[in-house]
Amino acid sequence: MTRTRRTRIASLVHGVGGRETGVRRLILDQAAAWSALDPLVEVGLFVRCEAGTEEAWRGEPHVVAVRSSRMGIVGRLVARELLSAQLTRWRPDVIYLRHSTVSPSIIALAAAFPTVIGGDLDDLDELRIRSSLRYWYARISRDRLLRRARRIIVVTNEIARHSAIVGLHRPVSVLPNSINFAAYPELDVAHNPSPRLVFIGSPRLAWAGVDKIARLAAHFPSWRFDVVGPAQAELPDAPANVVVHGQLGRAEYLPILGAADVAIGPLALHRKGLSEASALKVAEYLACGIPVILGNSETAFPGGAPFLLQLANTEDNVDVSVPEIREFVEHWRGHRVARIEISAIDASVVERERLDLIMNAQASKPESEMASLSQINR
Repeated sequence: MTRTRRTRIASLVHGVGGRETGVRRLILDQAAAWSALDPLVEVGLFVRCEAGTEEAWRGEPHVVAVRSSRMGIVGRLVARELLSAQLTRWRPDVIYLRHSTVSPSIIALAAAFPTVIGGDLDDLDELRIRSSLRYWYARISRDRLLRRARRIIVVTNEIARHSAIVGLHRPVSVLPNSINFAAYPELDVAHNPSPRLVFIGSPRLAWAGVDKIARLAAHFPSWRFDVVGPAQAELPDAPANVVVHGQLGRAEYLPILGAADVAIGPLALHRKGLSEASALKVAEYLACGIPVILGNSETAFPGGAPFLLQLANTEDNVDVSVPEIREFVEHWRGHRVARIEISAIDASVVERERLDLIMNAQASKPESEMASLSQINR
């Protein structure tokens, strides 16, 4: 039956940053993709962002409400509740909630409106290490929320198989993070006298394995390694062929990407007990045509790919893979990854599937879904 009325999808996100964050671009691109894919879909973004980043969200397409707080935990809680009230008044047909810390109003929203929950949902193991109190709060509160979801969409098969997800007895789908190819240039081939590698990431993330880049650089003293995001303090013993740029905006780091032969993705996912990822930066590298060295499997390419060098997910993965790294880099010098090879992360493909899941969840009945226990698609 052909739909004749508009469907309102409220996309609710909490704790996001400002203009240069990959998550911000992903959220805005998702909203744009859903709207473009179905003219009868109206997307409204409800955002609780970090203090000082409000202007990066206000005025963007599809943004209905933006809130933040500089008043600590209490202020953040108040901002959450007020944002939930605004969303309720907007009267959506379905909510797409990017998983975050749970508050009473979010549980109430999931009870009042059909809700699909998406995101990494790999936070329990990390919280167990960092804080037993936060771990138990998250375990109790998030289960109350997740059990109300019409569907859960996670970014890796590994997360979908986790006992904390399987035990919810909810329908589960796996979709990688997508990327809007139109927002990234297809970079020309670099012509460097010796190989040049680039890493872009956030500061102070142990599982990114930035410290391993210094070890890798020591094995290849004639190669140049550009590190964007982390500060010099994270690479105190890096050799001279490692150039640390600190945090840069996209316009500033695109020339560095353009000069690179190969990019470096996460190298130490084992440090948080995982072996599979769908990293936004890896998607960005590939959208620019740059092959990638990484230490884990990528959800979008479950069988691997010629443009991905997947090292062992171990502490010594860089040190024991020097010959393979040299061969991979030399092979890809003078070449770029064709976009036809990376359609698995194209927003027009991934977000079509996500939108279908959201629309189906809105139309389904909770009782019927309870009979479908943790079915993993894809």
